[in-house]
Amino acid sequence: MKLYSTLDKKIVEIQPNKEGEISMYNCGPTVYYRMHLGNIRAYVNWDILHRALLYLGYQVKRVMNITDVGHMTSTDDFGDDFGTDKMDKQAEKEGIQPIDIANKYIDTVLDDFRALNIIAPNGKEIPNDLTHEKVSEFGWTRATEYINQMIEVVKRMEERGFTYETKQAIYFDVTKIPDYNIFTGQKLDEKKVGAREDVGVDPDKRNPADFVLWMKKVGKYENHLMNWPSPWGEGFPGWHIECSAMGTSILGERFDIHTGGVDHIPVHHSNERAQNIGAFGHPVVKYWIHNEWLVNKEDEKISKSKGADSLPEIVKLGYDPLDIRYLFLSVNYRTKISFSMEALDGAKNSRKALLNKVRELGQEKGKLLEKYVEAFKDELDNNLNMSGALALINEMLKSENSSEDKLATILDFDRVLGLNLNQAISEDSQEYKEGQNEELDSLLRQRIEAKSSKDYLKADALRKEIEELGFKVIDTSQGQIVSKN
Repeated sequence: MKLYSTLDKKIVEIQPNKEGEISMYNCGPTVYYRMHLGNIRAYVNWDILHRALLYLGYQVKRVMNITDVGHMTSTDDFGDDFGTDKMDKQAEKEGIQPIDIANKYIDTVLDDFRALNIIAPNGKEIPNDLTHEKVSEFGWTRATEYINQMIEVVKRMEERGFTYETKQAIYFDVTKIPDYNIFTGQKLDEKKVGAREDVGVDPDKRNPADFVLWMKKVGKYENHLMNWPSPWGEGFPGWHIECSAMGTSILGERFDIHTGGVDHIPVHHSNERAQNIGAFGHPVVKYWIHNEWLVNKEDEKISKSKGADSLPEIVKLGYDPLDIRYLFLSVNYRTKISFSMEALDGAKNSRKALLNKVRELGQEKGKLLEKYVEAFKDELDNNLNMSGALALINEMLKSENSSEDKLATILDFDRVLGLNLNQAISEDSQEYKEGQNEELDSLLRQRIEAKSSKDYLKADALRKEIEELGFKVIDTSQGQIVSKN
């Protein structure tokens, strides 16, 4: 498979460390609020990548972290609201403990993932009864369950001379990594001390770009709600260290793919890469893969602070969660998506049109159309060219091949698309049976006669009468399929 490698700054052929196997780490949610659509775009992208790798025959070992401690409100460590732990801040706002905030929002993440048909990191469907209590069994890793591993990684960096200690924190010294800014090309002296003039910094911090590995429970953080003992005193981990610790604990000191949003590149992933080199003596990640933003009409990144909608709010407007999935899968992960209700309407109509075409194929499955299967694999191989894959599907559905073979092939493709095509067909075909509504039965019989007589105007008029009764009718090779609108 070819993907765009941020480190190489070009599309490269993925050469896994172990032939036929892909190890992958996904930067996951920070669980202090309900995910917004900008978050969701990334998780749909990486779900498609995971499914595509499986479809192409790889074994996949995948991990997704859950940040439930140590994620600051900015890239600065000290200041007014800057540097406040998001978990602590939300806990104070809701009047409950940070761990309860985390548990509450992990469950909403699972709800959204289920609705979007996103598979768990271990490759399985997410059970309806899965909650925060057992997420580790399905491939998620919670930061609070890896504190000891984080401390051990910091100790390794300390022993190798990459850290220094102040009264307030343990820092990573970025000057010890010659290519620290390999992602951005930015010079260290271009780093600003703070994001604004009144942001305070640790007076003993050596370089503006140095970052916290362990924050002590002193000064600004004297009353921090989540704390653990460590060799440097009671405190809590910095944000970046969790990914290095969890990724290497499960995937080893060398793994293939690390994903995240483009906003992770200049700080979070630059710092994570530096930590890996500091702790293990070499880069840990072979390929860094990043998705572009979901933006508004002003080309601004959609985020919680911008008031973006959550999935439940979108559903309340009459959309299916799979409309969102269709929108996000139809655009390459490296391309910005300008989000609007018009764009979502387009995705909704396209998904509905695809469902109708598939339903028209009937219920009987034939054999896979190998020509199209190979072409589909080529599109996946080509940097996840999902727009090309969708165009190929449309071409296949219009082909002269049998309905049975086309149905088998599109359902096979749905292993990657994740649009629940098989379930939709099954539900629709079983929704109405003859004998439940006399008026409807009469209209259906008249329509069959009209089509047999090739009176298509009358058949279309009868279709409209059927729709007025609250039903829809789809013509298939096996006859009419009727379901409720």
